[in-house]
Amino acid sequence: MKLFRSGPPPHQTALAMVGAKAGSTVIVVGARDPALTAEIALVTGLNGRTLVVDPSGEERPRIEAAAANAGALVDIETAPLTSLPLADGAADVAVIIDLGDASSRDQIVREAARVVRPGGRLVVIEGKKTGGLRKLWTGGGSSDAIAADEILAVLSAAGLRATRLLGSVEGVSYFEGTKSA
Repeated sequence: MKLFRSGPPPHQTALAMVGAKAGSTVIVVGARDPALTAEIALVTGLNGRTLVVDPSGEERPRIEAAAANAGALVDIETAPLTSLPLADGAADVAVIIDLGDASSRDQIVREAARVVRPGGRLVVIEGKKTGGLRKLWTGGGSSDAIAADEILAVLSAAGLRATRLLGSVEGVSYFEGTKSA
């Protein structure tokens, strides 16, 4: 008899919000969550492509280990987040995990929007997961989270339409914008 019920997979919500499909090309801008990247690669499969852009190259071993652990194929490129190594419109979905520094935020979002195909999506995942006992100790929210209005303004300024907050779960917020056709 099980005493405790197992919870959902740790990246179930993020995967649903990203909405990658088999055969899709997904670019993950930044290397902050190797395990999520590996899960995305499992969805895109052998007919798709999941590319992670690591600005420093230091996260490559963690990304490779997460991909190997998941049994997924992930391409890794070292490049500045303001100059992504994809042609215009080459990705179906761009995922930015943690917008980070305000000084380069607009450039990063504009560059991610550039590589998304017309009708494609850009998803921003912002915040740090707070759940269980950690939520009780920290009070739940993250004090360094970017305001939702600010993220939506950055997405709109990059020329994306239908920008919206998809949802917030356990301290993590998911935003999306669609590139005009």
